Amino acid sequence: MYRTAGGYSAWRFRRYLGDVLAAVGAWYGASFLRIHVPLPFTRFLLPGDRLELAHEGLLFVVVLQLLLLYFFGFYDGPEPRPRLQIATRLVAVVVLHSLLLIGYLFIANHLFPRTTILLFMALDWLLLTLWRFLDQRIVKPRRRRVALVGGGAAARDLEAKIATHHWHGLDVVGTLSIPAEPGALSSSVSKSSVPSSVPHLGSIDDLPRLVREDLFDDLILVASPSSWPNQVLAKLAGRRRDINVLLLPGPFESLIGRMRYRWVSDIPLIEVISSRDGTLQRPAKRLLDLLVGGLLLLFALPAMLLCAVLIPLLSKGPVLYRQVRIGRDRRPFTLLKFRTMVPDAEAGRGEVLATANDPRLIPFGGWMRRTRLDELPQLLNVLGGSMSLVGPRPERPGFVEEFLDRIPGYAERFSMLPGLTGLAQVNGEYDSTADNKLRYDMAYHANSSLWLDLSILVRTVRTVLTSRGV
Repeated sequence: MYRTAGGYSAWRFRRYLGDVLAAVGAWYGASFLRIHVPLPFTRFLLPGDRLELAHEGLLFVVVLQLLLLYFFGFYDGPEPRPRLQIATRLVAVVVLHSLLLIGYLFIANHLFPRTTILLFMALDWLLLTLWRFLDQRIVKPRRRRVALVGGGAAARDLEAKIATHHWHGLDVVGTLSIPAEPGALSSSVSKSSVPSSVPHLGSIDDLPRLVREDLFDDLILVASPSSWPNQVLAKLAGRRRDINVLLLPGPFESLIGRMRYRWVSDIPLIEVISSRDGTLQRPAKRLLDLLVGGLLLLFALPAMLLCAVLIPLLSKGPVLYRQVRIGRDRRPFTLLKFRTMVPDAEAGRGEVLATANDPRLIPFGGWMRRTRLDELPQLLNVLGGSMSLVGPRPERPGFVEEFLDRIPGYAERFSMLPGLTGLAQVNGEYDSTADNKLRYDMAYHANSSLWLDLSILVRTVRTVLTSRGV
C-alpha cells in the first residue's frame, strides 16, 4: 500500500538493478581477491584459468540471486523492515544461494576453488545488506491515509490490524457511518488490546466536504456480515448444483473488475455464483493433484523420515496425529499430520484453535509448524482424493458447526475440496480469523483455475521459506 517516488514499478526495478549489481560485484570481487590475495588451496589453478572461470556461471549466479530474493519476500513491497530481520534473512538467502551454486558447478564439471565460494558468500551478503539499508534510508515512502466506511466487528478488527501492522503503510484517520449503521465506530477493538483514538468524520453525506478538505487518500468500504446479500448466500447452503446466483449491478458493482457477466437483452447481470457442473476443471485439477502431489511426496520423503525419527525421541506418543475434519459437501474424513503437541492436548478442554505460541507444543513442534513439515503427511490425503493441493483448509466438526451458525456464507466453502494450502495460507497471518479466511476462500472459489493453483503453490514455497502465514 505504500506509495514511493516513481511508483511501485520504479521501486522494484531499482531493487532488481541493485541486486544484480550486488551479485556481479560479489562474483568478480571474490575472483579478484582469489587471484591477487594469497589464500590456501591456490595451487591447482593456473593463473590464466582463473579469470576465465570467473565468467563461467555468472548468469546462473544472477538469476538464482533474483529468484531466491523473490522467494524470501524481498520484492513484496517497499515497506521498511527491521535491520536485524533483513540481515538474518539475507544470511539464509546467501547460504542457500551458495549451496545451489556449488551443486551447479559440480554438475557442470567446473573446477572451482572453494575459497572463491566463501568469499562470494561474504561479499554478496555484505553488498545486499548495505544496499537494502541504504535504499530504506534514502527512500521514505508516503503513508496512505485511510477512512473506514461502515461499522461493526469487521471494521473494528480492520482498524486494529492497520494500527498493529504499521509496515503496510496505512494510517486510519477516521470513520464514516452509513445510513443503515448510524453512529461512529467504537474506539474499542475486538480481539486486540491496541488502543484507538480514531475520530468519527461524519456520514457518507459528508464525503464531498471531506474530499475538498483532503482528509484521506483511500476509502475502505466495510460490508456488514448481516447484510442481505450475505444472508441470501447463507440460506443457499446445500443448494442444487445447477442453481446460479446473478446480480443486477448498480454503478458501484459495475466498477468491480474481472467479473463474469451475463446479459438479459440489454441488461448486464454479474454472475455471483455459477452452477457447479462437471466441466473439465475438476478432472484437470485432480490430475494436477496426482502429478504434483506424487512428486512432492517423493521429494519430501527425507524430511518426513527425519520427523518420524525426531518426534518419538522428543516426546512420548505416536508419530502421526489423526483428526476428523470436514471436507467437500460436509463429508468427514481423517486428516493426517505429524504430531506437534503433547498427547491428549485437548483432553478436558475440547476443540481449541491453535495459537502462534501454543504452550502444548512439543520440542521441535513449533519449528515443524513454521516450516509446514507437520503438514507433509497430508500429501497422502491428496493422493487418496479426500483433499486437493489447493483449496480451503479443512476444519474440525465442532468449529464447523460454530462457524456455520455465526458466519453468513460459511457453508459455501464446502462446495470445494479442502486443500493442503490456499489463498489464506499464502496471504494471511497465523491467527487470522475464520471470517477473514472465508474471504480468501470465496475469492479463490470465484477465480479458481489451474494457473491460480500453480501460483498459490509457488507462493506457498515463499511462505515456508519466510515462516509466515497460517
